Amino acid sequence: MSSTSNESLIALLNNISTQLTRYFGIFIIIFGIAGNTINICVLSQRPLRLNPCAWLFLTSSIANGIGILAGLIYRILSTWSADLTNTNSYLCKLRAFVLFDAITIGSWLIMLATVDRWLSSNTNAGQRQRSTLKNAQF
Repeated sequence: MSSTSNESLIALLNNISTQLTRYFGIFIIIFGIAGNTINICVLSQRPLRLNPCAWLFLTSSIANGIGILAGLIYRILSTWSADLTNTNSYLCKLRAFVLFDAITIGSWLIMLATVDRWLSSNTNAGQRQRSTLKNAQF
């Protein structure tokens, strides 16, 4: 292969990558935010707010929504050369902090909801009593 064909192949692959990031990123933002918003609306209803597992899932949906916004908006903007994190180092650090913390918190909250479901279905009455809203919020 000649260097000209390699360069054209690289340019084509870069173009495909940019287009996929633009349009699938928008698709993921729309459906991700819509899904998290629906979760927040359903899980914030009065009877479910008193359930520790539902409270953990509600908090996880909020964290995941923040993670989607923090991660994908800047990624999509960078395909149009409008990413402010390239020029502002503080904004870049803040975005990375918010993105990774939101994703980590969302994952941990889902794990804690699993533990809460295990506690609430345990045959030991002492273990079942540990599944409370106060413990979930702690």
